[in-house]
Amino acid sequence: MEGVWVVLLAFLTCGYFALAGFDYGVGVLLRLVARDERSRRVVLRAVTPFFLGNEVWLVAAVGVLFGAFPRLEGELLSSQHTVFAVLLTGLVCFTVAVQLRSPGWDFLLVGGALVVAVSWGVLLGRVLGGPSVLWGAGVLVLFSLHGAVFLAWRLSGELRRRAVRIAVSLVLPCAAFVVAAVFTAGPVAVPAFGLVAVVAVGLSGGAWVALRCERYRVAFGCSALLCALPVVAVFGARSVVTVSVMADPSTLRVLTWAAVAVVPLVLVFQWATWWMSRAAR
Repeated sequence: MEGVWVVLLAFLTCGYFALAGFDYGVGVLLRLVARDERSRRVVLRAVTPFFLGNEVWLVAAVGVLFGAFPRLEGELLSSQHTVFAVLLTGLVCFTVAVQLRSPGWDFLLVGGALVVAVSWGVLLGRVLGGPSVLWGAGVLVLFSLHGAVFLAWRLSGELRRRAVRIAVSLVLPCAAFVVAAVFTAGPVAVPAFGLVAVVAVGLSGGAWVALRCERYRVAFGCSALLCALPVVAVFGARSVVTVSVMADPSTLRVLTWAAVAVVPLVLVFQWATWWMSRAAR
């Protein structure tokens, strides 16, 4: 049963990075892709239908962390309290700015997205024992690539062309970040990162080819998987530690019934969000 909960936490966290990653990427790139107020509204209109659905993955992952891994949650909060405080501040600023969009909120929107992306990178880097600066910049580039690919898929005309140019320019830095992370991560992370690095380079190449061929959905799939790979590396490197800090079996049995009910709801809600957005286009 312990292994099931580790896989569930990894699955929910990967889903959050793969989906909410483009929310933050769009936020970071807002003023680069959209040069005036009208086009900024077009850009935000493309991403806002997915925003709440994407954040549900984080809520579910935090619920699993608090319920099934109480000691791990305590250790993370105590050792990385500054990073979590900055991350939470960025999340609040970004969420408020998206929901209350007006010209005066651009600073909070872009700044909040930037803070969230960098904070997640710093947190992952510290967990794996890699340089925080490298990881902060790397996850920022990953999310930015994902956001640019999403906009290339969902927009048209000059806005699409700008998004494609940005996405193409970010492919090589994304691949370089993953390769650099392999050689700078702590010794416990290196074995898990070998295969991850190979897959990341392949996905980066796939995204580049798909963008050049105007296969934007394929490119989006590649960038989504790229954003999830750092999470895979963390759980691959720290799976033994994760199992050792789990709740007792009786608690896990009770939580299993909640997971059986909640996880399908997360998936259905996500599917409904995408289906309604597709129908509205």
